[in-house]
Amino acid sequence: MRLLLKRRYTPRHTLGRLYLGSRLLCCIREAPKSCYSPQRHCMPEGVYELEPVHGEESGWAIRVGEVGWIRQVGPDRIPGQLEMAPVTEFQTGAKPTFTRLAFQKLLDELGNLWERGEVVELQVTGAEIPYRLSACRMPNFS
Repeated sequence: MRLLLKRRYTPRHTLGRLYLGSRLLCCIREAPKSCYSPQRHCMPEGVYELEPVHGEESGWAIRVGEVGWIRQVGPDRIPGQLEMAPVTEFQTGAKPTFTRLAFQKLLDELGNLWERGEVVELQVTGAEIPYRLSACRMPNFS
């Protein structure tokens, strides 16, 4: 099964929507794209396998590929490098709402797939940068 994350980049954060087929599962909040913030940035675009991970102190998280994470991140904390934070929706100023609920619903949805033995992948795509910051230019292959 493959999930699709559609993102839009801003200098302060990366915002996205996570879909299973045509159904919206949740919104996602991440650190900015690497050209905006080289020291703390979001996952590069691509396809990653998802795997549930549990720690006694940290609780549940979802490993994204070999290096990234989907975790419950409170509304007052900015997601760290290569960290995705599910949210129910965004209010004015990209303020997230119901972060715990969004993560739990996502974990429940994916848990059903993992219980059936399915491999779950995440395809990460992004909208073009809206202006011409040279470090953020994306190649045009058309």
